[in-house]
Amino acid sequence: MSRAEFDIVMNRIKNLEEYEVQVFIPEDFVFDGPVPYDMSISGDIAWVKVIAASLEEAKNKAYEYFDSKYK
Repeated sequence: MSRAEFDIVMNRIKNLEEYEVQVFIPEDFVFDGPVPYDMSISGDIAWVKVIAASLEEAKNKAYEYFDSKYK
């Protein structure tokens, strides 16, 4: 790893924060296997805590988890 790559990775790590994202759970969704995030569920809504560099990235990660499990 070059010094420039190292600096990029370290800056990303320094900028990580925990975000809480609201996701609507599809009716046919089934939890199977490990859940990678801390979450609370009420009815068809999940509040998912995600560590990310931005709110947009956190939303993408949360939706990606539910979309990948639903397909």
